[in-house]
Amino acid sequence: MEPMEEVVYLDAVKLFAVDHPVTDDVYPNEYFASNPPYPDFKVVTSRNAKPPAGAWDDKGNNLLPDLLAHKYVGHFDLLPFKGFTKPHSLILDLGEPYHGGPLHLLMHGEIEYFTATGMYAASQAGIEAMAPYVEAQVAPEGARPTRKKKWVRVTDDMGFPAGLPKTITADLTGKLPVGTTRIRITTNLQIYWDNILIDRSEQNEHFKLTSIPLTTANLDYHGYPRQIEDQPPGNVKYVYEQVSRTGPYARQSGEYTRYGDVRPLLSSFDDKLVVFGSGEEVALEFDPTKLSALPKGWTRDYFFMANGYEKDMDFYAAEGNTVAPLPFRRMGTYPYSGKSFPSDDEHLKYMLDFNTRFMSGNEPQGYTYNFSAPDKK
Repeated sequence: MEPMEEVVYLDAVKLFAVDHPVTDDVYPNEYFASNPPYPDFKVVTSRNAKPPAGAWDDKGNNLLPDLLAHKYVGHFDLLPFKGFTKPHSLILDLGEPYHGGPLHLLMHGEIEYFTATGMYAASQAGIEAMAPYVEAQVAPEGARPTRKKKWVRVTDDMGFPAGLPKTITADLTGKLPVGTTRIRITTNLQIYWDNILIDRSEQNEHFKLTSIPLTTANLDYHGYPRQIEDQPPGNVKYVYEQVSRTGPYARQSGEYTRYGDVRPLLSSFDDKLVVFGSGEEVALEFDPTKLSALPKGWTRDYFFMANGYEKDMDFYAAEGNTVAPLPFRRMGTYPYSGKSFPSDDEHLKYMLDFNTRFMSGNEPQGYTYNFSAPDKK
């Protein structure tokens, strides 16, 4: 559901059952990449992942006790632009030298998102967003053992957790010089971590991935769930059952998808979008009845995948006040110049059949929360 002042363009959804031995953990290959290539969908397997042997910030603070206790760390200096900080680093001791082979960081955290206005203001001050990059600490070639080591960049964009708190996977396989024992992650974004694991296990196919059929997809109005602002900043939680029919949000003007059954639009990534806005939701049901029984010593996890886009109403957001132009797979940048949303017969029929709910953005509504209001049911 959409609890904020944004328009959502949902293209496809899938639910997967991931069966695997209880000795393994599985993660989706998920992280926010600032530039292509974007992460492909795949299962990342893990066995015997361990916390770092040490963790410090660039001020020398020992962060390991907090990470082991699942307490968020973020001892950095904030800037007056939302989501931006002075450049800061997290230094990790890998515990043993890197000898080549697989190496993944499994990092749980969250971000206080920057905004278009914040990015514009920062750029006026000569500050650009710096995606988290990774460096390895190495000894200068041919140097004496007593000579100070230096840092060498090994990846320009490690990614970060998008949206609410979650685990990202950072694949450093083959990227570190052999013998590396320490790495440094640097950014100027307001990112907080509360757990980090280092995994050196070989990736394997010893799991079973099964797509679970989507049986129901219904678009409707839900309202605004109670929002709980936790710490650190950006760590937001929602209580779905405690809902207000109104909230302090406006709405982009344009053609939205009509309420009701939208399952035909969500089966594939095909530029047939379910377009919905603030306070609305797509309720999904999947049928797991045909899943096979688990072998002895196995367990089952579920991965939910959603393909789509969203756009907020920030003053500096591109085309932020309207639903149009609709995004599509091959648009490149947004807004797109010299290109157009698919206009073949199939997509014209989709828009005529589904995107028939025009909203001006000026509809009468309340702008305050009222959690005593009855649920839509």
